[in-house]
Formats: sequence, C-alpha cells, structure tokens
Amino acid sequence: MNATDYFSANSYLFLPTANNPRVALAVDNAEMAKNAFKLYNPFSSKAQMLKKVSATAFTHFNEVAKHVWNVQQKEKSGFVTYLEEKLKTPLVASLYFATIHDKIVLQLQTPQAQIVGYVKYPLNEVGLQHLKNEKRAIEILSKKQIVSEYFLYDEFEGTPFLLLEALDGDIGEVERSIVDDILSKFKREATFKLLEHPRVNGIKKSLECNGLSKYLSLVEKVCKDSTAEYGLVYEHGDFTPWNIVKVEDKYTSFDFEHFVEEGIEYFDLIKYYYQTGKLLEKKSGEELLNYISEQVEAKEIKALLTLFVIKEIIRNKEENEPYDFEEKMLSSFRT
Repeated sequence: MNATDYFSANSYLFLPTANNPRVALAVDNAEMAKNAFKLYNPFSSKAQMLKKVSATAFTHFNEVAKHVWNVQQKEKSGFVTYLEEKLKTPLVASLYFATIHDKIVLQLQTPQAQIVGYVKYPLNEVGLQHLKNEKRAIEILSKKQIVSEYFLYDEFEGTPFLLLEALDGDIGEVERSIVDDILSKFKREATFKLLEHPRVNGIKKSLECNGLSKYLSLVEKVCKDSTAEYGLVYEHGDFTPWNIVKVEDKYTSFDFEHFVEEGIEYFDLIKYYYQTGKLLEKKSGEELLNYISEQVEAKEIKALLTLFVIKEIIRNKEENEPYDFEEKMLSSFRT
C-alpha cells in the first residue's frame, strides 16, 4: 500500500514539504484543521515554527490559507471506506508517516470535527511487530488500570491494525515529579541483581540474535561488577516527552510499541533524559552522559547507562537504523 491508500475525500496540507512529508493534514475547514494539527508534534525549533504559522493560518484564515499553501484534494481510499462501514460513521483521516517508515498513523474525526481515535497500520514486518507488541502492552496495562483499552483490533486485506482512543490534551516536557508519578505505576514487586535480571537476560539473547555478540563480554563484566538489586517493571520502552499527554488534570503515557513486560527500573527514566538531551538540547557524547547521570542519580549509573546504550544499539539494528551515535556514546563512556 502507498499513501493514496489511506486518504479520505478531503483537502490535504503536506508538512513540512509535499515531497518529503511527515504529515498529511485534512484542512477543509478551520475546526477540522484545528484537530488535524494535533497529529503534528515536531521537536525541532524550525518545524515548530512552521507548525505554529501554518496552524494559525488554517484555523483563523482557512479559505485564504488553502489558496496560499499547496493544498491537494484526495479521493476516499478503500481503507477509509472500510473503517466507515466498521464504525458506522463518515470519517475524515489525517496521516502521520513514521520516521522509520514502519507504519502510518491515521487520526480519524467526523465531518463535524469530533475526533474518533487513532489508527496504527503497519507497513512492513517491523511495523507489524510493533503493532503486536503495543496490542499486548495495552492488554496487560489496561487490566492494571494503567491505560485504557484499545477500541478495535481488526484486519484490512490481511493486515492487522489497531484503533486507539483519542487522547486530546497537551504533549511535551513535564516536571520531574510528574515523570516519577507516571513511572511509579509501572513498578512490580520482584527485584534482581543484574546477573539474574530478566531484562538483562533478554538483552543478551537479543545481542546474539542480531549479530551483536561483540557486546556480550561488556554486558557480562557490567553485571559481575554490580552489587545492587533492580526492580522488575513494565517498561514503556520509548518514554519521551512526546509520548506523554496531559488530559484535563491527568498525565498519561502512550505509544507502547517498544513495551517490555519484564523490564528493569531506570531504563524509562534514562530514556526520557536521553531523548531530551539528544534531540531537544543537542547534547552528545560525554556531555549527554553527564546530563543523564545528573538527572537520574542512580548508585550504579555507569552500569545502567552501559546497558541502556547497548539496548539502544539493539533497537536500531532491529529497525534497520544506523547506530553510530550510540557506539560513539558507548566508547566515550568507556574511556
């Protein structure tokens, strides 16, 4: 399937460019456009400014904006027709194209600008594994009343997809106390030393399966030198500012594609500051490692950071993404 397989019969704005879009937003009228722009949450200052300017134009001067910007009219796809029949309501779809090209996310709203939910549709095997993992995560966490259940799990032309609830709120960085409160809900009772921790055993297996056995000796050394015990947790796996939303007065995390049922404490907290420091504050190497160490304040932070960076290398290898940055991080930390 290509992008034309997901459109509804609407006028679309492609951002940041039509040739290399991250989103295709339905902008037929101001209210529809206001909802559609919620799908676009860039982290670079340049892209944020583009969103601010274009969102203002399409929500306040919609008819003029549609003549100034390169807006394209699209026909309704078979997939949207299927969703309309399934949900028994007319739908307007805005599209988000994932950075690693593993999936498309559709924001569904009615022609009256009521958001119905968000569909995740995998494009390849990586996307399919992410979808299955998120489905499993939601099933586990919803039973614990940590997250809401998904609305629908179905197939279209042999490919499964998920329809998730609409979390209509503010996305972005939050105070440390809020981060800690969210993560406290993922805690479990058991604790293990690193040598025996299920998460570390999983990392070892993943290294072997992905042709990264050269890191096994480092993992073994880190574990043998460690004396502390670490809690078993439900690990979000991609715990970042852009995966936290404030709905009314409640904060919740979403996007559980990298969920780990037998996770280790601190990995999610490290991930939050790793991504904040790397992508928002443009830190790298020793500067980034020092920044994370100051924020996390764990007794064996060097051991945890070593395992964390190795875990990131595995993730990038599995997703066919480069991991030069992570290898340099690991080297700078070991020197």
